[in-house]
Amino acid sequence: MNVPAISIICCIYKMEATLRRAVDSVLSQKFKDFELLLIDDGSPDNCPAICDEYAQIDNRVKAFHKPNGGLSDARNYGLERAIGKYTIFMDPDDWIDPEGMDKLYETAEREKADMTICDFYREDKYVRYYEKQKPSSLEHTIVLKELFSKIHGSTCNKLIKRELYQKYNVQNPKGVYGCEDQYVMASFLKHNIKVAYCPIAYYHYITNTNSLTHKYDLSTLQMDKHIIHMFSELLKDTEVYQIAHDKKKWYTLCRAFHYGGNLFSSKEFKKEFKSYEYLLHIMKNKNNMIDWCLIYCSLKGFYKVSNKIFWLLVDIKQIIKKIKA
Repeated sequence: MNVPAISIICCIYKMEATLRRAVDSVLSQKFKDFELLLIDDGSPDNCPAICDEYAQIDNRVKAFHKPNGGLSDARNYGLERAIGKYTIFMDPDDWIDPEGMDKLYETAEREKADMTICDFYREDKYVRYYEKQKPSSLEHTIVLKELFSKIHGSTCNKLIKRELYQKYNVQNPKGVYGCEDQYVMASFLKHNIKVAYCPIAYYHYITNTNSLTHKYDLSTLQMDKHIIHMFSELLKDTEVYQIAHDKKKWYTLCRAFHYGGNLFSSKEFKKEFKSYEYLLHIMKNKNNMIDWCLIYCSLKGFYKVSNKIFWLLVDIKQIIKKIKA
């Protein structure tokens, strides 16, 4: 069996509008020694047929169809079927440049790295940002700490030796969304693995306003509390336990503030998150000050008006970006 250098795993559900762009960008890249696993997670649209079409066109493309089980389940399914030396993930609403993965692979091989990190682009239809991802040190404990500050948790800009998933018994956590990648990265980085950095960006991460992370109800709050517990258990014996615990609590608070406008009254928000007030001091100089001030006001009993101000500012920012574009 010909073992490819890289297994690129793309999990798909209701992405008919952008899937072809994503796959075409992979097939057009300079780096050729890969397999592309298209995991149809029970998508009810035309995605299954598109996957099969590409599998017929290029023998490096492998189409798999499974009942819907969510993103983590689909990623684990793909990992079980990947055969490459390295793995990397791609979302079907994103795309990649023709050059970049070749340099990422060259760095991994040269440095004999278990995990190789590169920069990436974050963009919407109006603006593009270059996200620098260089850690202050390549020592695994430092990278783990910075995973909760300056290093994005995504698996889309990290080339990882496939054998590490079996060696450390790492799987994507099922039943949660919004932190799956970060949990997997933390699961690796708590071990003494070799990390390398490649100073290029080739991956275009598209901000999706219809993302699951933007939907919020009581089950979302309970899930976020479970995520706090997950990370606390994972990292309880490490030096980053308290940092990770505080950051996941802050994330829970921010997600509730941003998207809980139809769930919480001002009184309910203050009562629910009263125990989170200590985070205001910790996060004061680490976040957007406008957001910080609005969250501060929310914890003092003014959630509804603060939430409305936040979304008004979001709309104004979008209008400004549209005008500039």
